[in-house]
Parts: sequence; C-alpha cells; structure tokens
Amino acid sequence: MNHHQNLRDGEILQQLKLLVQSERDVLVKILHHLREVERRRLFSDLGCQSLFDYAVKELKYSEGQASRRIQAMRLLTELPEIETKIATGELSLSNVQQAQSLFREMRISEPMRIVDRKEKIQVLARIENKSVREAQKELLKIQPQVASPKERERVVNETASEIKFLMTDQLRQKLEEVRSLVGTKGAYMTYAELIEVMSDLSVDALKARRFGKKRVEQESQTNAVMKKSATLATKVPAANKRYIPRVMKHSVWQRDGGKCTGCGTRKHLNYDHIKPVALGGSSSVDNLRLLCFQCNQRASTKTFGRVYVNKTDRSSRTLSL
Repeated sequence: MNHHQNLRDGEILQQLKLLVQSERDVLVKILHHLREVERRRLFSDLGCQSLFDYAVKELKYSEGQASRRIQAMRLLTELPEIETKIATGELSLSNVQQAQSLFREMRISEPMRIVDRKEKIQVLARIENKSVREAQKELLKIQPQVASPKERERVVNETASEIKFLMTDQLRQKLEEVRSLVGTKGAYMTYAELIEVMSDLSVDALKARRFGKKRVEQESQTNAVMKKSATLATKVPAANKRYIPRVMKHSVWQRDGGKCTGCGTRKHLNYDHIKPVALGGSSSVDNLRLLCFQCNQRASTKTFGRVYVNKTDRSSRTLSL
C-alpha cells in the first residue's frame, strides 16, 4: 500500500513543497556541472558534437529540456547573482531561455549596442514570478521584433528533417532565378529540390576554390595524391612547421571524409596535428587529422592541460580550413 495515502492533507502539501525545493537545489548543481563539462569539453570524449548533443544523447534530456538548461547555465555563468532566483523558482528555466533569446536578438539587430549586466538584470527582474506567456509579453515590450518566428528543425524520419525559416523577398528572388536557370524541369521543382541543385553546384565550386580545380577533377586518383603529399611533407620549410600545402590538405580532407574524426560533425573544422608541433610533430598526412573546434580544444586540454588552453589564443592552436 502506498504510504503517501496515509498522510494528512497538510503533510502532503508540506512534503511536496520541500521536494520541489530540493529539485531546484539539484537543478542549480546540474547547471554548474554542465558549465564544467562545457569548459573542459568533456562531451568530445564521448563522441558528441556539442554540449547540447551530450545533454540529449547521454543525459537523456529532451531537446527542449537540454536547451533550457544550457541557456540557463550560460546566463548563470555571466550573472552569478541570479543563482538564488533560480533556486527559489522566481526565475524559471523557460523564462531565462526567453531572456537569453532576447539578448541574442538585441545583439544581432543592434550590433553597436552593448547590453550590459545592469540592463540584463533589469530585464530579468521584469519576468520574475511570471508565467511563460506573461514573460513573453513583457519581453515583447522591450524588443517587439523578437516576435518573429525563429528557424526550427524537426526530425521527420530516419532520412529527412523538416526545417522552417523565414524567407526574405531577396532570397525568394534568388531561388526563382535558380529555377529559371535550371531550365524547363526547374519549373516543377520544390524548394528542397532547388536547394539540392544549388548545394551540388556549391560543393563542386567550393572544392575547386579550396583545393584547385584540376585536383578536384582528379579525386579518383586519391592514392597518388597522398603519395605526393607525403613527399611534400619533407619539403616544408623548417621555419614554418605548421604550414600545410594545399595538396596535403586535400588528401587529409578526402581521407577523413570532410568531417571531424572525433565526433563526426562537418562544422568548424580545423587541421589538427595528432602529435603537436610543439612536441616535435610534423605536418605530414599521417600526423594530420580533421577535428572540429570543440574536439580540438579537448585534445589540447588532454595534451597540455586546461591552464595552457585557457591562456593560449585559439588562433595559435588551430589551423583554419
């Protein structure tokens, strides 16, 4: 028999209130732990592309739960004084997330304006102890244009996702121009099909610009290119050990499939020395790999320690594509 059924009404209410407070206390601890996981890039060790990816895959949060906690964590990092407000429930995670979205929109819409700590605290004070809807109305008074729908992505099945976004008139005109250039078959293409055509053309053009048109046309001869790049590695000037010839970049890109060898993302990629140049590593194909920024940071932390990574400027530790 459930022992809770034997409790008096007042005891049920009192215990529930205590449990909710305990839940909020744990929430604050979770936010601090999330901050440390992000600071150390621990998610990279688990093959996750980001803290959000880690929160969904490893912590089993829903996408909404993960997003709210990460946004709250970042604002808490910037404004430690709101910790008490979160712990008492005066600031809900949903309202904190809305405030963060507002601050981001303000930075984008008014690049020259600096939203300082004082202003952020004032904004948060306006949405304390308010429902999500009430908080939204308050925030719209500050920045009405934030009401515009945001880009959204939803997984439909194993091979497709639904993406919703606002299309400007200028973008629509460009797509219609692509439709006309494609020819008669373009008249019947959906926007998804048009984007696919544009993507195919862009990939070819960008590869040609990055690696050279002739080299891209000879992608089927990858083994020969890798042999040549290995030879070039011995010719890199000693004064610039970090220099990577374009032919070698192409070889590494082809070998690694144009994605991070740590987590598999295709975003923010860098050419990383497996054995760092500072420790005697060379710019050879065998000693190079593609890593995203997060995995690159984690690799540096594991090799040199957090103090070194925090003090060293990012541009001196990564090689841009």
